Amino acid sequence: MLLSRALRFLKREGIIRFLVVLFQKFRLKILLQINILKLRYSLIPYSSQICEIESVHGHLNVEQHSISVDIIICVHNALNDVTQCLNSLLEHTSQPYQLILIDDGSDEKTASYLNQFMLSHGAMLIRSENATGYTYAANRGMRASSAKYVVLLNSDTILTPGWLDRMISCIQSDQKIGIVGPLSNTASWQSVPKIEDNGDWASNPLPDGITPARMAQIIASKSARLFPEMPLLNGFCLLIRRKLLEEVGLFDEDSFGQGYGEEDDLVLRARNKGWRMALADDVYIYHSQSKSYSSVKRRALTDRAGKILRKKHGEQLILQGVSYCLEDPVLEGIRARASINLEREQCIDEGRKFSKKKILFVLPINSPGGGANVIRSESTAMKHMGMEVTFFNLESHHQNFVRWYPDLSNSTIFGSPEDLITLASNYDSIVATLYSSVDWLKPIHSKETHPILGYYVQGFEPLMYPPHSAGYKTALDSYSLIDDMVLFTKTEWTRQQVKTYADQESKLIGVSIDIDLYRPRPRTTPKWPNSPLRIAAMIRPESPYREPYKTMQLLKEASNKYKGEVEIMIFGTRLENPLFQYLPHDFPWKLFGILSPEQVANLLTQVDIFIDYSSHQAMGLTAMEAMACGCAVIIPQYGGTSSYAVHEHNSIIVDSSEFDNVWKALQKLVEDEKLRNHLQRNAIKDICSYYPERSALNIISTLFQR
Repeated sequence: MLLSRALRFLKREGIIRFLVVLFQKFRLKILLQINILKLRYSLIPYSSQICEIESVHGHLNVEQHSISVDIIICVHNALNDVTQCLNSLLEHTSQPYQLILIDDGSDEKTASYLNQFMLSHGAMLIRSENATGYTYAANRGMRASSAKYVVLLNSDTILTPGWLDRMISCIQSDQKIGIVGPLSNTASWQSVPKIEDNGDWASNPLPDGITPARMAQIIASKSARLFPEMPLLNGFCLLIRRKLLEEVGLFDEDSFGQGYGEEDDLVLRARNKGWRMALADDVYIYHSQSKSYSSVKRRALTDRAGKILRKKHGEQLILQGVSYCLEDPVLEGIRARASINLEREQCIDEGRKFSKKKILFVLPINSPGGGANVIRSESTAMKHMGMEVTFFNLESHHQNFVRWYPDLSNSTIFGSPEDLITLASNYDSIVATLYSSVDWLKPIHSKETHPILGYYVQGFEPLMYPPHSAGYKTALDSYSLIDDMVLFTKTEWTRQQVKTYADQESKLIGVSIDIDLYRPRPRTTPKWPNSPLRIAAMIRPESPYREPYKTMQLLKEASNKYKGEVEIMIFGTRLENPLFQYLPHDFPWKLFGILSPEQVANLLTQVDIFIDYSSHQAMGLTAMEAMACGCAVIIPQYGGTSSYAVHEHNSIIVDSSEFDNVWKALQKLVEDEKLRNHLQRNAIKDICSYYPERSALNIISTLFQR
């Protein structure tokens, strides 16, 4: 087996490359073992480490709550809103709960409705003949409550499916969480997709045909359930632990008796006692905006409350909370994804005209990689469109493939290339995804009737090999190997390369990324300036075009110049790889090895700067993943990165043919915090436009609508 592999390598790469690799392997074997021992037992003078990182994982599935909850709704007129609110509560709220209605001096019509509702539905009704203001009314409700959890809910809200179960799931995820709030259309910092509009809070009206319930379902289906910590929460809907109220107290009636500011004060007092507040980012509740106060009175109350809060808690604490809510990457990521959720749903709806179509992707891989990651996310979108998607891989890759992509194991057929001709009749289309697998489809093409044959050209693969080599020729010939094969590419650059060098036309289907997996997440370590800037790069010693030697040299320069200010994090290879030992590595670094997509998503969340020093990139998926996670990235100019990258707007684009260009770019990012933050924020927003549903729709349209 080993001899056979060696002979195949010799035939493919040539005698010179074979001898070089052989020499390096044996020359470095002893040195490799010594270095491993030194690293593991800290016998080296620098702090290089072999590290592990967990996969990102979601919270457990939401279950119906079984714990006692009191839902308190304060009412002052606005009967239409109240009616909508209570009807939505009856429709979308699971038991057990006790409803406590506080009638704060409402008119006769509203009072009569509330009394009838109490009699019909077993609610508790507490009425004040005169309006006392929201703060007093809410406190009356909380004093009447005895449940372990209390919900304070505005009467101008429309509740949505599963709202209470999801909010309780959030608060129970951590015993330190004392108050939870949901997303909404208009709830200051919790608003999606926008928080501001022309200098005022955004109202985010629902598009025509989209109900609050439908919007909530979309939000929940795309949520990562991150439950980010919040320094402030909007009071329109709050889930509060009874234990917090017992420790911190109720709303401050003396300072905020007329309403506005009372929830901020409660949150700040609770934070001072060590409680955490969280956003239930899988819950959306529609907020109509109260009609109990005029806009003029609301503005006056808001201004008054702001002055009291600053005096009571300090200007700095308030400003820190506002800055966090405005600029936190996790919140930015949630808003950015909310802004394109409806577009994604529209793509899925359009793709349903291809439902029942069956497609087989030939994916002969043995380890995780960008191409497989893209196909996985786009195939998921196709499945949501009603298509049946299957993968084909070699039997020899079975164990490793299942290890790296366990979610694809049940939809993957393992076998030999000869099996494809038997499988062909079961599919409407079979798509090759690697140049070497195109030849496997030739026997299928020779049959009188056969499925549509496609070639997913994710990069111009001849550039992976030296010009005029056997590998270069095989990759180039793959584009014209089968007549009438449907070729499609991710970027215009790749399409032009195929046209120029192979004289073949291909369809542009656009770049995409799994924005649900790759996204800003709460960091587990302190951020700059409370910790070093984290600089990451993927090292693939076997891929010359990725410039592994120059990348490690660049990281070494950064480590030497910015001692203590930066931390170097690398992944994509193992310490045991002899070719890694040939690279510059006599400086502090953390090596995370070969990672699954879920591990990469976690690592990139902890990173500030990501470097892709490749000579070219057909797309540069890892850079896109880094941008989606909130990194400032450096990417090569040559290739297809211009499909999504804009220089000094969401990335730094460099001519990577000169070392000094990349080195200057890295220094600029390290030293210019304002630029770095600017790129990170724009990257989070911009990259969401490249969701997988659009590319998936383009692929199946290309295959089946010719």
